[in-house]
Amino acid sequence: MRRFFVQPISLKEPVIALGREESRHLTRVLRLQVDDEVELLDGAGNLYCGRVQSLGEVVLVGELKRQEAAAEDGATLWVCQGDLKGKKMDVVVQKCTELGVSRLLPFASSRSQGRLDPGRSEHRRERWETIVRSACKQSGRLRVMACEAEVPLPELLTKRALPDQAMKILFWEEEHAFRLGDLNVQMAEKPLCLMLGPEGGFSAAEVEMARNNGWLTVSLGRQILRAETATIAAVAIVQH
Repeated sequence: MRRFFVQPISLKEPVIALGREESRHLTRVLRLQVDDEVELLDGAGNLYCGRVQSLGEVVLVGELKRQEAAAEDGATLWVCQGDLKGKKMDVVVQKCTELGVSRLLPFASSRSQGRLDPGRSEHRRERWETIVRSACKQSGRLRVMACEAEVPLPELLTKRALPDQAMKILFWEEEHAFRLGDLNVQMAEKPLCLMLGPEGGFSAAEVEMARNNGWLTVSLGRQILRAETATIAAVAIVQH
C-alpha cells in the first residue's frame, strides 16, 4: 500500500488534505483513483490507513483507521558526518535513514571541501529532508531521521548536546589499537554517537580535541574505505 506524509495535527481530522507535493505524486505519478486505499504517516511513529475521497491539486483522504506499528529496532543512534562532496552526502542521508539512524549531524572540518555557508547549508538540509521522507516510504520506516544544520567541528565537539550516557565513537584510519569489535560489550543498550570524517579524514589536532571531549577512536579495519562507504558500513555493523 502506498504511503504519504501528513502533518501530525491533521490526523485529528476525519478527512485529511494531502500537501500539494504528495497530492501531485498520488495523482500524476502513481495514478491512484478515488476509493484506493493508502497509508498516512506523520514521521513521528503514527500510521493510519485511509481511502482516497477526491482527486485534484489537493487530494482528500477519509475513512481513517489507526494501524498498530511495530517499534523500530536498535538503540538510539546519531551520526556526526563530515561534509562530503557532490551527491555523496545525499547517499549517506538516504542510507542512514534506511538503516535506522535517529539523527544526522553534519559538520565542517579542516579537510572539508569548500567553506561553511549558512545559505548553502540550509538549502542542502531542505533537500536532505526530501530524501529522508522518500527513504522512509521505501524502507517502511515510520519515524523520520532528523537532519541538523551543518556546524564547524569544534562547535559540534564542545557545544552540541548529545544523548545522555551516549557512547561516542570516532572512526579514524590512523587508529590501530582498537577495532569496533573490541567495544561490543560496552555498546549494549547504550545510545551511540558515531563520527566519521570527510574525504580527507581528520587531522591529528581534531582527533586530539575529540578525545579530550570523550570520544573513543576506533578502526574499521585495514582497508581504506571511501568516506560514504565507511559511514554505511559503520552504521550497519553497529545496528547489527
